[in-house]
Amino acid sequence: MKQNKYFSPQRFVRLFQNDLLINQKTYLFTPVGLLIAVYIFSLLGMRQSNPAYIQNALYLPNFMFYTLGIIALISTAFPALKDQIKTSNYLLLPGSTIEKYALQFVVRIVIFIPLALTIFWIGTHLAKASLIPTPESGFDPSKIPDFHFSDIMKHVTSFRDKLVIIASIFSFATLLFAGSAYFNRFALVKTAIVVAIVSFLVILTFVIFSHIFYPAETMGFDMKLKIYEIADNINNLQLAAYLLGCLSWIFFLVLGYFKLKEKEV
Repeated sequence: MKQNKYFSPQRFVRLFQNDLLINQKTYLFTPVGLLIAVYIFSLLGMRQSNPAYIQNALYLPNFMFYTLGIIALISTAFPALKDQIKTSNYLLLPGSTIEKYALQFVVRIVIFIPLALTIFWIGTHLAKASLIPTPESGFDPSKIPDFHFSDIMKHVTSFRDKLVIIASIFSFATLLFAGSAYFNRFALVKTAIVVAIVSFLVILTFVIFSHIFYPAETMGFDMKLKIYEIADNINNLQLAAYLLGCLSWIFFLVLGYFKLKEKEV
């Protein structure tokens, strides 16, 4: 029986409940595994005797590697779309396409990203709390600074830039999410290849235009870009970057939805 194509909150809740029952082990063990990994790596790093090393070279690298892991998990959305049989079974679940798509979006991005950040914060604080002072070696855990997310962007002073960075991270997550719906296998690798190709074509376009409009000032693969102020403390290049980072998620979500709907047909 063909499902209603529109979104139904009641049907979405039932679909969410079914998803929890089917993937309860994954949803349980993934956060636990992340917490254990963060705790172990933080604990090992904090055993360094130099507090300056811990502050400058522990939290940020650990957070970067942790973020890469989170990116990989987000890019495995729609795990049932790896082969034709599982795809058919997934798309035959009670619910419309938009509900199935919204469910994965809610689980992978809306719920998982804040949960993953919370896990990292808890893991680092648990690691510090479990350290034991060793006066013989001069190790004092009280000198180790606590981890705060504000430290990650402490060099970004503008509140506007902080918002843009957060929005850009969200847009990047939706890019991976859409890639997982678009590609059946090796979604992360294929998405990265497509991003690299598109980026190269954009740069090549700017180089060609630079040779056309500024032939005397452009040599080889150089780019000549006119920069001018649009408003206070913002120029045209910054505005373009802001728009790309803050609005591109709309395109990626729409792309992923229609690709999933195409597979349903």
